[in-house]
Amino acid sequence: MDRKTVAAFFLIALILMAMPYYYEFLGLAPPPEQPQVQREEPSAQAPQSTGPSALSYDIYSQVEPVEEMSLSGAKEVVVFLDSPLYTAGVSSRGGGSLVSFLLKQYPLDDSSAVNLIVSEMNEDNLLLAFKGVSGDNVLLDRPWNVGAYYAHGDTVTIDSDLSLRFSSSVAGHLINKSLTFYPDNYTITVNADLQNISDDVISQDRFSLIWNGGIPSTEPNKHDEASFFSANLSQGQEVTKHGGKSGNTVSSAGRTDWAAVRSKYFTAAIVPISNSNYGEIRAEDNQSSDLNGNSKAPLYDMAVGFSSSAPAQALVYLGPLQYDKLKDLGVGLENTMSLGIAPIRFISRAVLFSLVALYEVLPNYGIVLIIFSVIVKLLVYPLTKKSYQSMKAMQILQPEVLSLREKYKSDPQKLNQATMKLYKERGVNPLGGCLPMLLQMPLLFALFIVFRSTIELRGAPFVLWISDLSQPDALIPLPFSLPLYGDQISLLPLLMGASMFVQQKMTTSPVNPQQKMMTQFMSVFFVILFNQFPSGLNLYYTLFNVFTIVQQKYFVHPTDASVAPAQRS
Repeated sequence: MDRKTVAAFFLIALILMAMPYYYEFLGLAPPPEQPQVQREEPSAQAPQSTGPSALSYDIYSQVEPVEEMSLSGAKEVVVFLDSPLYTAGVSSRGGGSLVSFLLKQYPLDDSSAVNLIVSEMNEDNLLLAFKGVSGDNVLLDRPWNVGAYYAHGDTVTIDSDLSLRFSSSVAGHLINKSLTFYPDNYTITVNADLQNISDDVISQDRFSLIWNGGIPSTEPNKHDEASFFSANLSQGQEVTKHGGKSGNTVSSAGRTDWAAVRSKYFTAAIVPISNSNYGEIRAEDNQSSDLNGNSKAPLYDMAVGFSSSAPAQALVYLGPLQYDKLKDLGVGLENTMSLGIAPIRFISRAVLFSLVALYEVLPNYGIVLIIFSVIVKLLVYPLTKKSYQSMKAMQILQPEVLSLREKYKSDPQKLNQATMKLYKERGVNPLGGCLPMLLQMPLLFALFIVFRSTIELRGAPFVLWISDLSQPDALIPLPFSLPLYGDQISLLPLLMGASMFVQQKMTTSPVNPQQKMMTQFMSVFFVILFNQFPSGLNLYYTLFNVFTIVQQKYFVHPTDASVAPAQRS
């Protein structure tokens, strides 16, 4: 094995070790751990604190209210709401909190609906918390009275805007809260009025709307899904991402745009409508999979603060990470999606828009991917044609280059001069085959990101054994798991590897054995690497390779290569 082959294998090893950093570069993995952030920068609209430890109390401590703050006695009532998009269980606990939220359009592997609320994990949601005047942390998590009569277990159909109103009393003063649900979207409007206890009960004139426990795991590939779990806080249109370390808190006083927690495909977000004065996200311990189904994924809490001297209002989004739905909220919540770094994000959005638009006409994402791969191939045809012509030209000159290497093997400087002279005389640019490919790299990155992380392909069937384009097209399960490869044999990666081998063989010089070895190795390597990737991604790259082979065979001929004939003496 010569030096070049050893160097090639060493380079591949470096690539494998650099894969985690590559995913982070694309925006597909959590960033490095961040220390606790405490930016005390109250906005002009936010009330100023007079205390030395403004908003630093632990809003998540479930301290029982002191006796003089005891809530009025009420039994818990759970009302079920049925909309075209979801079925939700709403408890009177805390003046309206969710005990279930089943998404009708998004099934799990066992065909049951995705439920974004899990008992003992994130059932402490949409609760109100504040610091009492005596310094106690108060969480209003007792049952409240329901404004309209509903028997426990009643089901109400949402065919228009529906509000559930709740009331209770603290220290003899009335407090109110309501939740409004809508039939055509995944938002909930939360209204809270604590004015009657603002002066005598609540310290520093503020309270928080909290969501504890994040959202649960829903996907079968837990390791892949865990890399997408995150929490984000936006203030002044500047988004801060939590590093994921248990116990760390990212918080700041001042006007908050939104706080959000997400998994791979779903999110929960609190978007203030009234002026907010605080925002916070933090990570909890998650040492087992009993709670959210994925021990590799952190659990996140979030809170948004408001003034208690006036009624407060917030919009809560609980549903799929769909770009158009998040963008329609008009607060930049779509920035929580994994669409890559800034230079690639625009291309990713264009790719996603194109796929969704094609799906409106052809309601099968497998067929959409076929059409899309043809469109992409046509768009990049001028670049790929130029690249193939340059590679063919280099192949034609390869025997003469090898002859020069033999002639000047003991003089590298003269070899370089003679080689460049040959290229110049024959009108060949040695970089002509690389530059067109490099120009396509942002598009390839964007395609990889969109196919791997957007919810549109989740649960989308194609044909035969390909029942979910967001999952590997597993044909044969293995009784063991191999590093990188996984625990199943998928067909599309094998087809992709075969098409890649044929494509590279057509562009590889037959007189270069090292290049031939690398071609074979890379084909096998990509089969192993892509075995756990979504079948939609493998389908696209397989089709792209097949179209490339057709293009090379029938549209780019050796006579197209602009190589001048050898000069005769």
